[in-house]
Amino acid sequence: MQIPRTTKDLASYARAIFRPKQFESLFLFVTSRCNSLCRTCFYWDQLNKNQDLSFEQIETISRTAPPFGKLWLSGGEPFMREGLDEIISLFYRNNHIRSLNLPTNGLLPDKIDSVIGRVLKDCPDLMIDLNFSIDGLANTNDAIRGVPNNFRKTLATMDRIQEKYGHHARLRRNVLTVITRENYDELIRLGLFLLQKDNTTGQYFEVIRGNPMDLSLKNINRKELKALHDKLLPIHAAHAERLFADLPASVRWFPKMFLLGSIKFHFQLHEECVERPQKWAMSCSAGVTSAVIDHNGEFRACEIRPAIGKLQDFNFNMTEALNSDQMKKEVWNITEANCWCTHSCWIQDSMKFSPKVLLFKVPWSFLKYKLQRLSKLNLSDIEQFHEPLPTH
Repeated sequence: MQIPRTTKDLASYARAIFRPKQFESLFLFVTSRCNSLCRTCFYWDQLNKNQDLSFEQIETISRTAPPFGKLWLSGGEPFMREGLDEIISLFYRNNHIRSLNLPTNGLLPDKIDSVIGRVLKDCPDLMIDLNFSIDGLANTNDAIRGVPNNFRKTLATMDRIQEKYGHHARLRRNVLTVITRENYDELIRLGLFLLQKDNTTGQYFEVIRGNPMDLSLKNINRKELKALHDKLLPIHAAHAERLFADLPASVRWFPKMFLLGSIKFHFQLHEECVERPQKWAMSCSAGVTSAVIDHNGEFRACEIRPAIGKLQDFNFNMTEALNSDQMKKEVWNITEANCWCTHSCWIQDSMKFSPKVLLFKVPWSFLKYKLQRLSKLNLSDIEQFHEPLPTH
């Protein structure tokens, strides 16, 4: 569900609150190729396998899938996939996607520039979230992501994309940051630094999940996570002020409330589930409203659950796979397995189909944020903050 920005959006939002659960999000690993060595990666043992689906196989998947709203691409590094813009256009034409989530490490500036330019041109009604991965200040980021000078290179790519495409309202340029034991103490400084640079639309924080290459990075407890979240919320509020500054005051309050309330709600679930599974305020809709296709054609209900079948066995017919006995059994297993996690993509996808969350939990979370005022972080500290430079 897109953040409402206009009166028309508000009407669409209201109509969508009580819609039945339906397939809406496809998570497609377009390649296993990657030019990073991220210690946070939950997919590290599947990388660079040389088993990527062919364009023709992906075309069959798109042609046989039902219409859906959002395509989430993943990898590997998605921009290492040849014909990436053509793959995106396939789903735009065949499945009528209107939202694209596109993560990147920012190390392929020419390819990113080319793909974004083509997609903006060929998919005129598509909203794009281009999400740059930055997991700390210079040395910390490079150590976590395993690439020398990654921090400098990614910032340079972000500057290039802002300069060329910053005027496109359909392109949101975000930073995604994984919270780990190693970067915990500098994430506020990172957030302030990115606010100071002012070349992003927003920054979002995800606690490390799954089975990463370096398990020591997961050593974060609930109390620590909550303390960090309380200090990060003013940074989100500053981004929200910028994001909706062009809206009339009469409607500006609603998207700000929805965005900050949603972030606070996500944070609460992260805190509750970081040490052990705790039941969400809504049912998980994995396998019903969303599905995952791995680079090699295996499919799953969720990124952090095992594969349940191969699309090859269904001749790459996506509708048949979605309606298969394997998927029906997996959906049942999820409800029986106490499978509650910190994965924001599935929190977001599930909450869109919960009237209780949309009508009550999100506004209440926003009110709690406004009332608590736990963080004493003053964003005027930006004035005393100097740009961190790599020392290696």
